[in-house]
Amino acid sequence: MINIYDTINQLEQDLRKTQGYLDLKQAYETLKQDGEAYQIFKDIRQMQEEMQAKQMQGTLGQEDMEKLQALGQKVEEFPSLKELMMKEQVLSMIINEAHAAMMKPINEMYQD
Repeated sequence: MINIYDTINQLEQDLRKTQGYLDLKQAYETLKQDGEAYQIFKDIRQMQEEMQAKQMQGTLGQEDMEKLQALGQKVEEFPSLKELMMKEQVLSMIINEAHAAMMKPINEMYQD
């Protein structure tokens, strides 16, 4: 019998070796050198977590979205933060492709 968790653990290790991950890691180290940009990054992450919780509770409002947009606009002011976000998008595409591959058997099964 196959142990899928061995495959998952190997995938995690392989992901750490991809150029996308290495680029993101470097961008993060660069970001941390810019105190103001790093603080905005932490603020954005915290706000995203809060908004996800509100969305799950059904209490996410327009004011929340406006706050996130205002904070998101600050990204443009900091090249190191903008670079990190771009690198994160590249890695996210890899992760999305892996997720799609894992869901393929279920999606195929449901197509009958």
